[in-house]
Amino acid sequence: MRALAISIGAGVMVMGGSVAAAVSPERGADSYEGSAADTFAALGALTVKGRLMRDSELGHDAYRPTLSGEPMGRVGQIWLDLLRDARDSHFNDGELRDGDPPDEPAAMVVHAEAAYIYHMHHSAGRFEGHGLFDELTHEPSPLLSQLGQYLLRERYSDGRFHRPDSAGEASDSSAMAQGLDAFHATAYAWVRWYKPGGASDMGQLDEATMEAWMGHDRGQLLGVARAIASTLDGHWDDEAGVYRFGGHGTTWAIDDLGALVRGHKGIYEILQVFGTEADRQVAARLFDRAAAVSEALLGEDGPATPWGLPAEVRFEDGAAVAAAEVIDVAAQWRLVHQLTGGFSILREREGTSTFLQERAPDLATTIGGGIDHLLVGALDHQLVDGFVVTELDASDGSVRDDRTTTQAVSAFIRGVGNGYRTGNAFDRPGSWGEDAELAERSERLYDRFLAHGRLLTDELLR
Repeated sequence: MRALAISIGAGVMVMGGSVAAAVSPERGADSYEGSAADTFAALGALTVKGRLMRDSELGHDAYRPTLSGEPMGRVGQIWLDLLRDARDSHFNDGELRDGDPPDEPAAMVVHAEAAYIYHMHHSAGRFEGHGLFDELTHEPSPLLSQLGQYLLRERYSDGRFHRPDSAGEASDSSAMAQGLDAFHATAYAWVRWYKPGGASDMGQLDEATMEAWMGHDRGQLLGVARAIASTLDGHWDDEAGVYRFGGHGTTWAIDDLGALVRGHKGIYEILQVFGTEADRQVAARLFDRAAAVSEALLGEDGPATPWGLPAEVRFEDGAAVAAAEVIDVAAQWRLVHQLTGGFSILREREGTSTFLQERAPDLATTIGGGIDHLLVGALDHQLVDGFVVTELDASDGSVRDDRTTTQAVSAFIRGVGNGYRTGNAFDRPGSWGEDAELAERSERLYDRFLAHGRLLTDELLR
C-alpha cells in the first residue's frame, strides 16, 4: 500500500526545515530537520529526476508521456524551493553550516554535494518550456560563486584541501578527495566559459566579469591546479596504484574514490585547456591515474559482488580488493554518480581534453559494464518493498540495515539517472524497438527510478 501511495502521489511545496533523514512504513518520515548533507543530496537527486523527465526519457511516448509536461515543471519548482531553503538555512557567505548542531561547519563532502547544483544551473534550458529558465539560470549563480570562493579561501592551502580545523596539517584522503570534487565545479565554469560549446551561456561573460564572479583570474586558477597536481604527484603510490594521504594507507572509502576521480577531471582539464605543454603532460598523467582507479573499481576483476561494492577497498599492485564487511548503498551510488554525472571523466567535448579516446579507449566500456552489473544487482538484491535499503552484508548480500534514508534514495536516483546508459543493459525508450528484453529491463529500472523520485518529493521532503 505504501509503494502504491508513493507511485501515485503528487509533488509538494518545500518549506523551511524540509528534509527528513529517513522514512519507514511503521513511523513515516523522520522529523524534517533538514541537515545540510540531506538537503544537498536531495537537491542533486531532484536535478537528475527533473532532467530525465523530458520527452526523450521518462516522458517518452513509449513510457510515461505525461511526465514531460506539468510534472516535470513541478520538479523544477520544487528544486528552486529547496535551493532557497538551503540558501537560508545553510549558507553564510559561502561557508556551509550543518543543521546538527546548527552552528557547525559542514563537512567537506557537503561542499562537494552542494557544488553539484551547477548541473541544474547548466540544465535550465530543459525547463524553458516550463517558465523556469531565468530562475534556474540566475538563482544558483551567487551560491556557486560563494561556494567556490570560500573553498579556495578557507578549505585550501598550498595544493591541499583540508578540514576547517586542520589547515596546517597533512590532508586526509577524504578531505582531499571531496575538496577536489567540490573544486571541479569551479573548473567546469572556467572550461565551459572558454570552450566553443559555452559560447551561448558562460561564454557571454567577458573575462573581467568572469573573474569578478569567480574571485580569481585564469592565472590564479592555473596556479591552484599546478599546486594540487604537485601535491598529488607527491602522494601517488605507483606500486599500489592509488594515493596515500594521512594515516589511511591504501585503503579508501569508495565514494571518496569517486570524488577523487571526478576531482581529477577538473584539475587535468584546467592544465590541458589553459596550461603549457609541460602542464598538458601533467594533465595526461593525472588522467591515467583516474582511469586506472576507475578500472580497478569497476573492471571485471574488481571488488564488486552480485549485490554491490564493498564500502571500502584496499589497493594492492594496482588492484582494488574488498576491505569492508558491508555494502553502503548510498556510497555505492554516489560513486556511480561521480563517475558519470556532470563534468565527469567520461565527458569530453570540443575544446576539452581527448584523453578518453587517445589514452583509454576501452575505459567507457569498462565503466559501463561495471555499472550494468551494479544496476542488475541492485534490482535483485538492494530493494526491500521496492526501495533501496541502507546497508547489506558484503559476504552474502543479506540486509543489515533496512532503513530507507534520504542519503540512499538520493544517491540511487543520481547514480541510476546519470549512469544507466553508460553500459549496454539499459537504454531510453527510443532505443527499445523490437528488443523485448532491453525494453523489459529498462522499464523495470525506470519504474524503480520513478518510485524513488516520488518517495523523495512526497515523503522525504515536506
